[in-house]
Amino acid sequence: MLDIVIEIVEDLIQDWGLDLEESISGDTQLVDNLEFASVDIIQLCVALEEHFDKKLDFQDLLMDDGSYVSDLSLSQFAEHLTKKV
Repeated sequence: MLDIVIEIVEDLIQDWGLDLEESISGDTQLVDNLEFASVDIIQLCVALEEHFDKKLDFQDLLMDDGSYVSDLSLSQFAEHLTKKV
């Protein structure tokens, strides 16, 4: 699952011109490392749902005790997908 998440993230950011210090991995943080805004996280969720052709209940991942989480790693997305696919 992590490979799929990384591939989709790389597609999303290919035109952003980011100067990444390290290659994208499971430890990569969407906000801290890739400068994702909330709209970018939504685009990632939509791209993953389109890839798997099903709703994946991302609110379970994005919300914690009624508030949005501040950041997520690609591994966290992969773990969520493993539970939902």
